[in-house]
Amino acid sequence: MIRLRLPLIFHNTGAKPIVVQDLMLSFPDEPASHLPLLWTSSPSRLQPGPDEEQKLPAGFVVAGREAQQLFIEFEAPFSGWVPEARDYKVRIQVRVGHRKGWRSLLTFTLRTTNIIYPDRYVVYINAPLELTKEDQKKADAALLELLEGQEKGPSTKSETKRRDSSNDEGDAGTDL
Repeated sequence: MIRLRLPLIFHNTGAKPIVVQDLMLSFPDEPASHLPLLWTSSPSRLQPGPDEEQKLPAGFVVAGREAQQLFIEFEAPFSGWVPEARDYKVRIQVRVGHRKGWRSLLTFTLRTTNIIYPDRYVVYINAPLELTKEDQKKADAALLELLEGQEKGPSTKSETKRRDSSNDEGDAGTDL
């Protein structure tokens, strides 16, 4: 199972409020990842912890000409697909009350090469960083271990969990 927790800012440039009903995340250029990650919670903070307040996914309002920041957690089981240590195109889609169907909200680059400990739910920066050789070796070893575990089937180890988000390449969201 893959889990991503992202800080998202919803900006309503219009005068009327917008009701956000649902969100989902997908990897549009990855045919093997045919299942989207669904909105599973709106945690109170980015880094998980024992005293964290979890909120189930529920629609919310973004008032006119205002912005609202939320931490959104996406999750989905992937049958046989594990992200490799490379860049991925990620798309977040939204359903809003005044429009029909899913609309593209944001497309950005997710850099999984920055994830050194894929078996831990840790906050990672999504900037295009150069890893030290030592960190790159740790990332490669962790990914190899994870892939070997996936080939063997369900593992008793903790699930793969991660979080990354950035808009460092000028990727832009869309008006809802």
